[in-house]
Amino acid sequence: MTLPGRKFSAWAAVALAAALFLALNVLSQTALRTARLDLTEGRLYTLSDGTRAMLESMEEPLTVRFFFSESLAADLPGFRQYAQRVRELLETYAARAGGAIALQIIDPEPFSPAEDEAVALGLRGVPLTEQGERLYFGMAATNTTDDLEVVAFFQDAREAFLEYDLTRAFYRLANPKRPVVGLISTLPVDGSFDPQRGAMPAWTVAEQIRQLFELRDLTTDVAEVPEDVDVLMVVHPKDLPGATRYAIDQYVLGGGKAMVFVDPFSEAAAGIPDPENPMRLHNSRLPDLFAAWGVELAPGMVVGDRLTARKVRGGTRERPVAVDYIAWLALGAENFDRENIVTAQLGAINVATAGALSPVEGAATEFTPLFRSSNEAMLFERMHVQFMPDPAQLLADFAATGESYVMAARVSGPAETAFPDGPPPPEDDSAASDPAAGDEEDSAPALPEGHRAASDGPINVLIVADSDILSDRFWVQAGSFIGQDVIVPVADNGAFAVNALDVYAGSSDLIGLRSRRTSDRPFTVVRALERQAEERFRETEEMLQAQVRDTEAQLAELQVGGDGSQPVLTPEQQASIAAFRERLVSTRRQLREVQLALRRDIERLGASLQFLNVALVPILVALVGFVVALLRARRRRRALAAAG
Repeated sequence: MTLPGRKFSAWAAVALAAALFLALNVLSQTALRTARLDLTEGRLYTLSDGTRAMLESMEEPLTVRFFFSESLAADLPGFRQYAQRVRELLETYAARAGGAIALQIIDPEPFSPAEDEAVALGLRGVPLTEQGERLYFGMAATNTTDDLEVVAFFQDAREAFLEYDLTRAFYRLANPKRPVVGLISTLPVDGSFDPQRGAMPAWTVAEQIRQLFELRDLTTDVAEVPEDVDVLMVVHPKDLPGATRYAIDQYVLGGGKAMVFVDPFSEAAAGIPDPENPMRLHNSRLPDLFAAWGVELAPGMVVGDRLTARKVRGGTRERPVAVDYIAWLALGAENFDRENIVTAQLGAINVATAGALSPVEGAATEFTPLFRSSNEAMLFERMHVQFMPDPAQLLADFAATGESYVMAARVSGPAETAFPDGPPPPEDDSAASDPAAGDEEDSAPALPEGHRAASDGPINVLIVADSDILSDRFWVQAGSFIGQDVIVPVADNGAFAVNALDVYAGSSDLIGLRSRRTSDRPFTVVRALERQAEERFRETEEMLQAQVRDTEAQLAELQVGGDGSQPVLTPEQQASIAAFRERLVSTRRQLREVQLALRRDIERLGASLQFLNVALVPILVALVGFVVALLRARRRRRALAAAG
């Protein structure tokens, strides 16, 4: 009578286990819905510290609509994989935002109201069928005032910057005010009026900046940077007064972001005549501020680079020649920091007579290069380019040092003021001419109210050792189209400036975001096999094609005589043609064997991977269980033997 009871108990245990399993699943879907455990390589789903800080400070609730044509992408595994990555990352944002982000997942089926909504919000669909069905894969986010941020279509080419793109969009919605860029420049970046040359139009980079920001000229004698300035842009700070340098110092220490363009020799400034001082040096530097920020500009030195040198016209008017001008550089992708958001997707930047930046030893700040020269570079004195430069002579005297020189860098971290005693006195004789001034010469100057002796937090400054990077002369060409003047960029100089402003105008947390790993995990071994087989295939194919061409030429000669008649082939000629056809068949057989060998190698590798993924783990678990069972049985026998 005990057997049925045991059987009932066994079935009851199975039923209880099944019920417990279902209960745990239901509980995990509710109580653990926001829990995240990221075990991916590169921690793809772990938000950066900057993103988490931005989400925790959000006060504006957002509605995020994620559109993906699930049904249409059934046969598109690439789209489905990336869509899952985006969706799960958005769910992570929503979970981290603590209710500030309401996420909606929408499948815009063809010719449905959801598709109409996607189109109205500005998403772009990819046509898939002749019937007009379109695949949508984008995002539309809104705030309470109906401001809109749209990703028209998530492109996998930007997967490395997915977190940055999402964080920037949400930050803009939470802070919808148009960012203000304050400009301090001794160059006519935003246009000017010259009595001799008349009105000078704004540079193209200024026009591009105005499309996204409010550009405000602060003049070169500003005593205080307004609080509503989001980014301070300092261009060629030649002989800035002490009060202006102090204003820059205090703005940066107070958490303001700055972009500073200095220059050992400004080509743009040299192109503006100065009748009062024709021998004036056209250099700019901020040694006091740079020292406080932990950065040094090589004084009076210009970077020369043999590998990135631009071609210029040399020689004489009668016999012009193209010469590599090592002072004018065309930097390419290999010169950029590919992990930094500002420079990651730039293709080319042109610089002219740029300087070299380096960190000061022992500085508390962090120095992060953005772009630099090649290793085939050197530094040379500014005097070789400031008066009648000779590109051919510079090239003849070139001697690479093997060092790569940094021309743009990001500086961040704690810093102290460059003016511990407050703003420097005016650079005039007014104090000396005041009789009462001598009575207080031994007393310490009073610090102005609100003076900052050190930064409130980490400073954020981007320094470029070239101001000509912004000048139209070096990165745009003027043309005409249908009777209208057009500006055609030939380099990404403007994109670099706008990218940097876009990053720095946002939260300080955005500046530290870098590119992430992509979710694409290529089968490197498979691709190596394919490349190896393709190389063999290509060699054989080229050989076959050469044989075909030679034979066709021979057949043409044999089949058509000099008078156009059809000659009679001799037995030797017929034998040679037959021999060639046999070689042709043999070569084609070799091609098929290569293809079959490739397929066999890949199938063998696939079978091995499938075994590792499917069978190996259960086998290991079974072996471990078998070993544990043996150990327990042995321990039980020993216990029984000891008891007996």
